[in-house]
Amino acid sequence: MRMLALTIVGPKEEMELVAREMVLSGGFQPMPLDYLISDGSIRAKVTTRRDNPYDELLTGLSSLWSAAGEEMPEPFPVTVDQSLSLDRLREEVERVASTVRVWRDRLEALEDRLEHLEASLILASALEEAGRSVEDVTGTRFLRVVMGSASDENFKRLLDSIEESPIIAREIRSQGGRTWAMVMTFPEYEGNMRKLLNSIYFKEYPPLPLGVDQLEEQISKIRRAMEALKGASRRRLSENRDYYERLFSRVYTMQRIYDLCQGRGEISGLFVLSGWIPEDTFQDVKDRVQALAPRSIFSVQDMPMRGDAHWAPTMLRNSRLVRAFQDVVALYSVPSYGEIDPSLAVAITFCLFFGFMFGDVGHGLMLMAGTWLMRRRGIMRRSFATVLYYAGASSIIFGFLYGSAFGVEGLLPSLWLSPMHDMDRLIGTAVTVGMLMVTTGMVFNMVTQYRRGDFGRLLFDGGGLAGLVFYWVAATVLYASFRGVALPVPSWVISLGLTGLVAVMVLRDVLARVLLKSKTSHQEPLYLQAFEALHGIMSFLSNTASFVRLAAFALNHVGLSLAVMMLSDMVKDLPGGLFFRGLILVAGNLLIVGLEGLIVFIQTLRLEYYEFFSKFYRGGGRTFKPIGWDNPRVRIGGGL
Repeated sequence: MRMLALTIVGPKEEMELVAREMVLSGGFQPMPLDYLISDGSIRAKVTTRRDNPYDELLTGLSSLWSAAGEEMPEPFPVTVDQSLSLDRLREEVERVASTVRVWRDRLEALEDRLEHLEASLILASALEEAGRSVEDVTGTRFLRVVMGSASDENFKRLLDSIEESPIIAREIRSQGGRTWAMVMTFPEYEGNMRKLLNSIYFKEYPPLPLGVDQLEEQISKIRRAMEALKGASRRRLSENRDYYERLFSRVYTMQRIYDLCQGRGEISGLFVLSGWIPEDTFQDVKDRVQALAPRSIFSVQDMPMRGDAHWAPTMLRNSRLVRAFQDVVALYSVPSYGEIDPSLAVAITFCLFFGFMFGDVGHGLMLMAGTWLMRRRGIMRRSFATVLYYAGASSIIFGFLYGSAFGVEGLLPSLWLSPMHDMDRLIGTAVTVGMLMVTTGMVFNMVTQYRRGDFGRLLFDGGGLAGLVFYWVAATVLYASFRGVALPVPSWVISLGLTGLVAVMVLRDVLARVLLKSKTSHQEPLYLQAFEALHGIMSFLSNTASFVRLAAFALNHVGLSLAVMMLSDMVKDLPGGLFFRGLILVAGNLLIVGLEGLIVFIQTLRLEYYEFFSKFYRGGGRTFKPIGWDNPRVRIGGGL
């Protein structure tokens, strides 16, 4: 999609309204102001802000649901107008949060008290079982006793550290990954003991002079008080749920808007907001924004579809079928802005290559059924499943063309050829497909050079018109020699023409400067251009020959299926042979679909990436990522 670099300048009081429309449109990607403001003196006067005042409000408001022990609600966009200000929302949130804060502070105090009582209960219970009391271990002036807990790992470190020191540590109980213990030493060694305990994060609980029954009674009272506090939060939330959920959504919406505003600049009382927007949505967004913010001004810079505009983001818009194959392209790299999007070509050729190598009606059905099952269980992503659906469908089509079902040729009438009996036609077709793919890649490269305005590479490069003519002339000569067909042109003319084309490729930059007066062509040393031309000529042969693998894997599929059939025939006369034959057939076909299907998938990717993309595709693009209302920067209920 063609992108526009959009800058909006207006009074600060209209900033929130502008930002709201940009957020809710879901089609605006903010851009740092440094991209547009190159003048250092002007940029020094522009101030930017990175704080978002609604982050704190959002986190404070979420404490109401946290105190009630409930999950956060799903926020929804709300209307933003002049009356919805930061001060007004802060007052509303403060009324809610102040009461919750009191409950929370009281609850935290009760939790601390409960933890202390439970620690004392653990100690008192252990001492009671040993026939001792708390006073027996704390009421002596000859020892200093500390009771508390540490993690199991840290307690082991403590035991290792005190082996040769006058410190004794006795484990009382271990539960929940923590060890409760009593640590003792002489009064003069107390300082060293406490330093050691601090190093292992030992949490001390001064023992309470209470019996087991008294401790259990106080623990019960505190738990009832804590439940009462939680009940108060739940009642308040239940009685005013609609109001609180709407308030939460209002704060959330403003937080999202200010996330966009954080990328703005301010100068002389004006805000400056810049970013990327698709050309086809610009006018509609502009009309809505100007209706709400009439004093804001739009400045638009059109980004031509050129390959050198690599700093612009890439937005692809394809049909539903082709969209699934965008992920296949993205595995290699995202197209840079202005570069040809190969998704449609990949969608067609991927299915063609896969079906050519894996043509079988039965195995194609098995592949589609397995993909459907894994997709339904959530094991496979939707886009990848779509790719495999179409690959399986292509296998079924080629299965009918080959007359092959579960690897057995002859079960169905062959509509085109039999891989085992028409090997020459199969290899010839594979090479022809390779030539068409290499040619298409070179044509795409010529289109790319045209967009960049590099006519020297378009006409004289090995990947341009000169290389394309050389490729087809050489291919025609080779075909005629293999078939024994006489050419209408003398061989010396052909040799002279091919040599001239090689010279054109070597002298590419010189010809571009002299004939085209080009200043954009790369001026590389002559020996590098010669090496590049030689490499391009060699790649013509290697890229085309690589497509022979289409025929090779089609034959391999038939051969592997025959091997499974032979194994099943070998056991049919043995005791239980019928069962073992069926087992081998099922396991063998599953192995073919799983293992060979994976290999064919990889080989298909190889043909796309190395033989096709290498002719024209650079990639390295940045995906267009518009700021949206539903991708929060704040983690709800848990701070930033």
